[in-house]
Amino acid sequence: MSAAPPRGDAVVAEVLASAAPALGITLDETQLSQLTRYAELVDRWRQVTNLTGARSTAAFAREHLVDSLSVVPHLDGGAVLDVGSGAGLPGVVLAVARPALAVTLLEPRQRRARFLTQVKIELGLDNVEVVSARIEALPAAAAYHVVISRAFSALADFVVLALPHRAPGGRILAMKGRVDAGDRARAEELAGPARVVPLRVPGFRDRHLVVFTGT
Repeated sequence: MSAAPPRGDAVVAEVLASAAPALGITLDETQLSQLTRYAELVDRWRQVTNLTGARSTAAFAREHLVDSLSVVPHLDGGAVLDVGSGAGLPGVVLAVARPALAVTLLEPRQRRARFLTQVKIELGLDNVEVVSARIEALPAAAAYHVVISRAFSALADFVVLALPHRAPGGRILAMKGRVDAGDRARAEELAGPARVVPLRVPGFRDRHLVVFTGT
């Protein structure tokens, strides 16, 4: 009699535990449990709204959770604004992996914002705030140590929206695949010189973090 295949939650935990050393991070049992539960919530809610293209919890872990975890070593404490959070990427993952962060998930679509609120409740993420609005509607308070996004295709479009919300000395972080030289140049005209950090993400060929550091 063949052995039963591993349950989805066990596969998610295994994917994350295996990837963590390669990413230079550690995840305790509570964090693994929270991220596994998060994957399950995404899988359940995709019956109602199209959160990601991943068709299983394991695929979501490999394609999205691991990628989001890759930026954790580049963050410490402070306030983080996740612009266009969508399914909560990377903001939910950062909030789980770095509880010292105060993470605002900015998502204009009401249905996705409701999902993020449910994630906050079910994972017990007291360090998360969900705001359902476009970034253009936020007061320019320069309140965030880090403004990050995994959603924008154009760097220049992102930095022009992020700059009013970056605190003095704060950073703008853009998660990208390949970085287009022309797009980078246009963004640097707005936000100053950028540093492009290669990310070694298991399962991905080209991943980079583009960092704009304030003065």
